[in-house]
Amino acid sequence: MEIFGQFDTYSLKARVFPALIAGFPTLLLLFVLVPWHHLALSQVIAASMGLVLLFAFAEMARHRGKKLQERLGTGETPGQWLRGNPDVPEGSKDRYRSFVADQLRLPAPTLEDEKSYPEGAADFYRSANAWLREETRDHVKYDLLFGENVTYGFRRNLLGLKPTALLCNLVVLVLCGGILYLRPSYFAALPNIDEKVYLAVAAVFLHSAYLMVAVHKSAVREASHAYGRQLILSCEALIRPQKSNSND
Repeated sequence: MEIFGQFDTYSLKARVFPALIAGFPTLLLLFVLVPWHHLALSQVIAASMGLVLLFAFAEMARHRGKKLQERLGTGETPGQWLRGNPDVPEGSKDRYRSFVADQLRLPAPTLEDEKSYPEGAADFYRSANAWLREETRDHVKYDLLFGENVTYGFRRNLLGLKPTALLCNLVVLVLCGGILYLRPSYFAALPNIDEKVYLAVAAVFLHSAYLMVAVHKSAVREASHAYGRQLILSCEALIRPQKSNSND
C-alpha cells in the first residue's frame, strides 16, 4: 500500500505493525460502525481518523519502546562479551575482542579487568557494539542481524504499547456495551449492528488475551539477547575482508 511507502523496512515492521496490532480492536470498532456501501463525509472522516490513530500509535510505539528499553536494560547487552557468558563461544569472543580492539585502538579488557573494573569493561563493550552497529548497517549483507533487530524492535515496541492497548480495549468494550444497552438511534439504524458490535467485543477479548499471554518482558529480553549475540557474531564477516587484504 502506498500509505506505507514512506516507512523504511525497519519502521514498517518494528513500529507500524505493532501499532496495527495494538490498535486493532479500536480500528475495527471505528470501521464497523460506519456504513461503507457508499462514499460520504462520514466515511472520509472515519478513514482519516483511522490513519491518524495508526500514525499516533506508531509514534507512541517508538517512544514507549525506548522508555521500556531503558527500564529493562535491553538493547545494549555488553554482558554478552564477558568471559563466562555462554551466548558466544569463548574462542570466538577472544578473536572478536582483539579485532574490535584494533579497530577502536583501545586495549581490550582482560579477565582481571572484567572482575576488578567492570564499569570500564562494560564501557569498552558498549563501544564495541556501537562500532559494530555502524559497520553492519547494510541490511542486505547482514540480513540475519537485521532480522534479529527487527524482531527485538517489534517485541519491545508492542510491549511498550501494551498498557495503552488494554486501556483502549476497555474503552471499546464500554462503548459496545453502551450501544447494545442504550440503542442510540444512529447505531440502531445501521444494518446488522448487533452482529458487528458482538464481533468487536469478541475481538477485544481475543486481543486482550493475546496481549496478556504473548506480550511480556521475557520475550523482549530473549529477542534482545538474540540480537546481541548476532551482533557479536557479525565480527566474523568483518574479519574476512581484512584477512583477504593482508594475504594480498
